[in-house]
Amino acid sequence: MMTTQSQTIESLDLSLEKVFSDFYVVPSFQREYVWEEKQVEQLLQDVFGQFSDDGQTSEYFIGSMVVCPGPNDTLELIDGQQRITTAFLFLCAVRDHLRDIDATAIDSLKWQISAMSIDDIGHDVFHHRVQLQYDDSCDILDLIALGKTELGHIPQTRSVRNIMNAYQMIRTFLRSEFTTDADAVRRFYAYFTRRVKLVRIKTHSVAHALKVFETINDRGVGLDSMDLLKNLMFMNANPGEFEKLKAKWKGLVDTLYKAKEKPLRFLRYFIFASYDVDRLREEEIYGWFVSNKPDFIHFSLVVHPPNSRDIWA
Repeated sequence: MMTTQSQTIESLDLSLEKVFSDFYVVPSFQREYVWEEKQVEQLLQDVFGQFSDDGQTSEYFIGSMVVCPGPNDTLELIDGQQRITTAFLFLCAVRDHLRDIDATAIDSLKWQISAMSIDDIGHDVFHHRVQLQYDDSCDILDLIALGKTELGHIPQTRSVRNIMNAYQMIRTFLRSEFTTDADAVRRFYAYFTRRVKLVRIKTHSVAHALKVFETINDRGVGLDSMDLLKNLMFMNANPGEFEKLKAKWKGLVDTLYKAKEKPLRFLRYFIFASYDVDRLREEEIYGWFVSNKPDFIHFSLVVHPPNSRDIWA
């Protein structure tokens, strides 16, 4: 535990079993679920490679997550959404695989997927352990958590497609590795939840969590400049501006996606067109924004960006 004059950071080494004893909300201003099948498969294969069916298994570390207190006894998930959402999908997939092979259910799975908590006035509140608040999710994670199988009516946003593909990838993995061996599935589930670990960093506020996020990720690995830039804007905005900023960011990203334009290339040309900059590599974009954020972040991206036409309208 590290303490400063006014801010406390709690750092805990937790198994996924312990992680999913709490409730997490992915705020609406967070980026969507972007993992594709290759990232999901890599995580599964990495964990499976450490799993030994004879019980002689070592722990496996999958990184860190950053959270802060949220409403109704939840934790807002500021960093680590991709891993935590994928792990939650794994729990749902194990439950559904055991159901499909007519095996006895694992009781603990029910409580790791959803449970009750108490709100501020003492009423029971039903929660899934992971809740996505961004619009592109279209409640797909809730439906999977409820065990729904008919999902053809859900809008096919990028997040929906990625989440559905991730879930199906995990289902395929379980069928391929374990077929109808329910005992082997249970042993792998036990390893996944009890021996796979991460570090959970908890701060006292969203602003502090965003700063920790930046510190963790601005080290040459992990997120690209686009993700870090989004975090930088939210870190420098007032909470009352979050919805406006989220809508503008989504408008930009969706427009670039439809145009099949690379976001970092767009930002690079945007800087060239709007500012007196001669040379700038894509990997230097985030550093440029950090250096120029007093002039740029609030006015150019939030209020009235120059030369952006209808991208930010």
